[in-house]
Amino acid sequence: MKKLTIFLSLIVLASCAVVPPTISMSSAPKWAKHGDLKWRQQAIYKMWEERKLMDHTPLVKYEIPGMADVELIFKDESASRTGNLKHRFSWTLFMWALVEGHIDQNTTVFESSSGNTATSEAYMARLIGVPFVAVIPETTEMTKISKIQSYGGQVLKTDISSQFEKAASEAVKQNGFYINQFANAHRAEEYHESGNEKLESTNVMHEVLQQLRAEGLTEPDFFVHTSGTGGTISSIGRYVQKYELKTEVVLADTEFSIYYDYVINGAFKNVSGAHLWIKPGMAGTGFGYSGPAILGRTTSLQPSIINRAYKVPDLASTAAMHVLKESGISGGTSTGLNFVTCLSLAAKERQHKKKEKLQIVTILADSADLYESSYYNLTWIESKFAPHGGLPVFNCW
Repeated sequence: MKKLTIFLSLIVLASCAVVPPTISMSSAPKWAKHGDLKWRQQAIYKMWEERKLMDHTPLVKYEIPGMADVELIFKDESASRTGNLKHRFSWTLFMWALVEGHIDQNTTVFESSSGNTATSEAYMARLIGVPFVAVIPETTEMTKISKIQSYGGQVLKTDISSQFEKAASEAVKQNGFYINQFANAHRAEEYHESGNEKLESTNVMHEVLQQLRAEGLTEPDFFVHTSGTGGTISSIGRYVQKYELKTEVVLADTEFSIYYDYVINGAFKNVSGAHLWIKPGMAGTGFGYSGPAILGRTTSLQPSIINRAYKVPDLASTAAMHVLKESGISGGTSTGLNFVTCLSLAAKERQHKKKEKLQIVTILADSADLYESSYYNLTWIESKFAPHGGLPVFNCW
């Protein structure tokens, strides 16, 4: 009986064994073409033609009342071809995706965005002739949605906490490509450079230096910027370190974002901060509403390139938008956040400059026009920021 049991067991094991497939190798000599690269070559050509049209965005100087010894300079990215900072970033992302073979003539490109990246990516997708779908938060301003659609992009609304999953699942469902600005910004970074071509780098820091030097100025003492994906500020920081510049890179973070603690305390790399996120936040800036900050997956923010960080109350940033607009500088949410950080930094550091002016450069990322119905609307502020103290706290700032 025992022998019979063993015999039957061997039969069962034999029947369950996986037989490896037969693999054959091509014989030599032989050659073949690997697909048709004609469409990709044409798409890359169109991207380079677009690159030629991307001129320097202007530098705007702002005189801080009572701080004549401080020179604050805004890099006005609202003057880009799609009206925001993400134009140059989207160009590098699409060039990366084309060269790496992620996009061909039959690919639908998907993105998770609060609006600005989607606008610029819709432009790039239309340029090379592929469909584009933006997965955006339900709270996205109608002005931003209209801009995405004006470049031929489609829009899918979802809760901000499920943006990443929605974009990824829709891409799989439609056999498309999720370009994922949060995960791939650092992979696309090398495409800022133009190699031996006459076209210079699209890196923001590189462009700022060229403009300052043309005015006989040196590199700034500080470069201040917020972070959404982390791509822009990380590219600035890497440039500073690579070329041994004296500039310190300063992160401006929103009130309920995890980035400050991610950079300063090494926190939230494996733990979500979603339960700590309080709406409305500052649209397009900060992170934490959809899980932990995992470098190369959910964020491209590289902590090692940040010299210091500031955490700013959201109503202070909103009030700063209004102050700037009254002074003739019309910017969006990140501009307000950057401005508050610059003021705090200037007040702290101006005493250390004995001879020359303290020079701070920051970014005006997009236009105030995109926020007229929200952050520039007092009724909206009173309603959405009620948990933060509403208009009384706003007016205090």
